[in-house]
Amino acid sequence: MASQPAHADAPVARPRKLTRRGADTRARILDATVRVIVSSGFAAMTIERVMAESGISRGSVLHQFPNRLALAVATAERTLEAVIELARKAAEAKPDPFERMASHADVMWQAHSSPEGLALNEIVTAAGWDRELAEGIRPIIEEVEADIRVQFLDMAREAGLPDPDAFVARGWWLVASVRGLVIEHRLHQPRPMIDAALEEMKASHRRYCEAQRDKLVMLD
Repeated sequence: MASQPAHADAPVARPRKLTRRGADTRARILDATVRVIVSSGFAAMTIERVMAESGISRGSVLHQFPNRLALAVATAERTLEAVIELARKAAEAKPDPFERMASHADVMWQAHSSPEGLALNEIVTAAGWDRELAEGIRPIIEEVEADIRVQFLDMAREAGLPDPDAFVARGWWLVASVRGLVIEHRLHQPRPMIDAALEEMKASHRRYCEAQRDKLVMLD
């Protein structure tokens, strides 16, 4: 489905220091934006739709986000943070380092199939053809990817893997696989083949982790 560009000539504004009321308004706008994207897609994300969803006046929305691009970039940042936090909490709930690593495919699925994950997937997909949106979210993506790389390294080291760097590539394979399956999973239901593919991804990752653990056992 064709979508209007995220930009409206004006540059993306950096977030200003907010009062408590301003921060609450900003959060309500971003929450409404996520709901609009999840229910109707990124193409439907307009200032007018977000105004209607949030119940906030046009002036208040434009005070926080002067154009659609600024709103899209801020939503990308918020959803990225939310997905990372969801994954972190799910991982921390597993105290055993090996189980934390072996179950990470399931953790990633939970995080990326959340409303924030679905909205993020829509924004990242749209950035593939919208140059200004891609440029707007690029600094956020680069910063987050650097943080995620450290998290993958730490996870592998805590599990005792001999080559933590190799797990970084595995981690990004999981991210890409989950994002693709999220898209497929939303198309139509039920989809037994997609459900089977999801379970195979989880099982494949666990087999990979068990193989790495077995190598360590053999070395010992």
